Amino acid sequence: MDNNIRSIEELEARKAARQATKALKEKRKKKLKRIIICTLIAVIIVSMLGVVIYQIYSDMNGVGGDDKLYVIDVPAGAGASTVSNLLANRGIIKYAPLFRLYAGNRYMFQQGRHSVSSSMTYKELLNTFASYADGGVGDQVEVVIPEGSELHRIAEILEEKGLVTVSDFMNEVNYGQFDYSFVNEIPRTENRLEGYLYPATYQIFPGTSPHDIVTMMLDAFNSKVMPVYNASNTTDPVDYVVTMASVVEREAASEDEMPIVSSVFNNRLYEGRRLESCATVQYILGERKPVLSEEDTEIDSPYNTYRNKGLPVGPICSPGLAAIRAALYPEQTPYMYFVAAADGSKNYFSETYEQHEEKVRRIQNGEPVTDTAPETAGTEQD
Repeated sequence: MDNNIRSIEELEARKAARQATKALKEKRKKKLKRIIICTLIAVIIVSMLGVVIYQIYSDMNGVGGDDKLYVIDVPAGAGASTVSNLLANRGIIKYAPLFRLYAGNRYMFQQGRHSVSSSMTYKELLNTFASYADGGVGDQVEVVIPEGSELHRIAEILEEKGLVTVSDFMNEVNYGQFDYSFVNEIPRTENRLEGYLYPATYQIFPGTSPHDIVTMMLDAFNSKVMPVYNASNTTDPVDYVVTMASVVEREAASEDEMPIVSSVFNNRLYEGRRLESCATVQYILGERKPVLSEEDTEIDSPYNTYRNKGLPVGPICSPGLAAIRAALYPEQTPYMYFVAAADGSKNYFSETYEQHEEKVRRIQNGEPVTDTAPETAGTEQD
């Protein structure tokens, strides 16, 4: 019987040993599983942290950014919070809070327009926004660009104000990169921005780059002219409208005359006649010569509308909004000719060449000219 008891006890001991071994294996398996899970979590966290760190590093150092220039308008009294949001909204940086933290209270942000790109580092961006202040910007300079100004005259006005040199400004006009749909559609490489630097009064800080000044004027064109152009639903390209408007601007003696002058040019184009605009020849000569010689009208140039049919190859000045509207909405008149009064205060319009010649003769002889009021019908829908 003792042998039987010992056999049962031995069996139970063996059973208990097996269960203990099994429990130990289960415990080790669970521990290993926990280690694997924790390791995977750690790897994921480290990987995510690495991605975040790389993204932060990339954003701070302009990694992956392009060289496209953006113009940022910094309002007066702007702080790091405002500037960081401006940059983030334009896609120049990704993390506005990070830029704000980086800037801290170390920088004073100068009011004005600043050219920046997404390839710039945080430090470069901050140095750009502080650059005007570092140079002792002073007060803004008021610059008046009259309607009908040519590119070169605009450059001269800016040079007279001490803002840029004519050569630097013209170099930017000719070779600078500007991301506007209407600029991309200009078919010329020479004098490409003639007509597109909107005539207006600008407030410009000393030290503003030629690029930013041109951008300021193109922005004005985009906000003033393009809505009027788009609302007209015209099928004429922007460049055609601006070219026509520029000739109207230079030929009309007043805004009231502009739709009538536009009608004359449209009537002549419709009948396949040359425009014979003195203003286009004056543009070639580079001076507003009061009386053109026959030799002047024979100049071989794509801008000479005495030799070539159709509009000149491009605009001859920066037209104002009234001239743009006149180009889009010419009056309905039978006129084919006009001649300026001796004092340039008005134009006299004629339907036939005989009527025109008679008015020219009277003006030359100092005789009174019969001024027949045009019978017109406006077409613009405001």
